Amino acid sequence: MPDGDASPAVYRYSRAARIPHLVMALALWAAGILTISLYVSAAVWITVVLALPLLPGLWDLWRNPTAVLALDNEGLSWRNATSGSTDIPLGRISHIRLDRRWDFSHRATVHTDNGKRLRIPPDCLPPHQGFEQALSAAGLRVERHHFQIF
Repeated sequence: MPDGDASPAVYRYSRAARIPHLVMALALWAAGILTISLYVSAAVWITVVLALPLLPGLWDLWRNPTAVLALDNEGLSWRNATSGSTDIPLGRISHIRLDRRWDFSHRATVHTDNGKRLRIPPDCLPPHQGFEQALSAAGLRVERHHFQIF
């Protein structure tokens, strides 16, 4: 790709699924199942049922999907394994709403000029402070809402 064709990324965030937290959670859950089956002499079917929640985590660990969010001079785009990719030109974005929920998680919604709302998937969502600064630097209007019930 020639140097002049690519626009420089103003803000870029990516996250892989293969993180130490996932490995630790899977190891602790498996150790708990092993402890129950050895020391309590649990039935095989109980051990199998308790092992079922390990499967999605092991699948993510094996596949290692990557979630990416990029904000550049052209627009805002994100890509993840479950919902595919989305590209929105900067001129079509009316504003971006950043919500803090009661469980202290964050949610971001892109409002377009034609009234359409697009939710940024949680695995693509970067830390909110740096993301908000990058959005403001790109000239986008950002609305913050804290702890709304509805």
